[in-house]
Amino acid sequence: MATPFRVIATLVPLLLAGATALAIPPVESGAVTITDAMIQDATFPFDANEAIFPFDANEATFPLNGEDATIPPSTTVVKGNTKTVRLVSDIFFAFDSAELNPAAIAKLPGIIEAIPKGKKVEVNGHTDSIGSDSYNLTLSQNRSKAVATALAVARPDLKITTHGYGKANPVAPNTNSDGSDNPSGRAQNRRVDIVYQIGSG
Repeated sequence: MATPFRVIATLVPLLLAGATALAIPPVESGAVTITDAMIQDATFPFDANEAIFPFDANEATFPLNGEDATIPPSTTVVKGNTKTVRLVSDIFFAFDSAELNPAAIAKLPGIIEAIPKGKKVEVNGHTDSIGSDSYNLTLSQNRSKAVATALAVARPDLKITTHGYGKANPVAPNTNSDGSDNPSGRAQNRRVDIVYQIGSG
């Protein structure tokens, strides 16, 4: 006959084993515990200077290079007897620059081929509303001169004058009705217009 001590000695390990089994939740097949080390290995620091696509941190926009742009580099606007060939500055120039993009320059002869021979044309530079009046005026003047120079090479028959208007003549709102920024409108205002009269002169 078993003594009480021997019965207790037999039951205690069994009770402890059962309690341990109840305290540990079952592990699902295929489940993985994510550790801090795993998270660290799966992340990397982002350095804007080494980004594959360079961007301007102030506007967070990707500059178009004129070759891969999905929007047309120019549009034509006719108002009365005035025709305007509108060049998109974001395609023809880098951000905050008056240096013409070589890929965009290559498109210029095709853009202006419809201008009649010997025409008087005005090359007018315009900017959006970001920045001071004086800064935008200078930038628009420099961009109009850059386009005029390329225009004179492509079409030496044209009589060209240049103007820079800065942000004075927007064609779209720079801000929304609630006062918030309107990037789409500002993009339309960043332009260089080649203007000439339809008919004689």
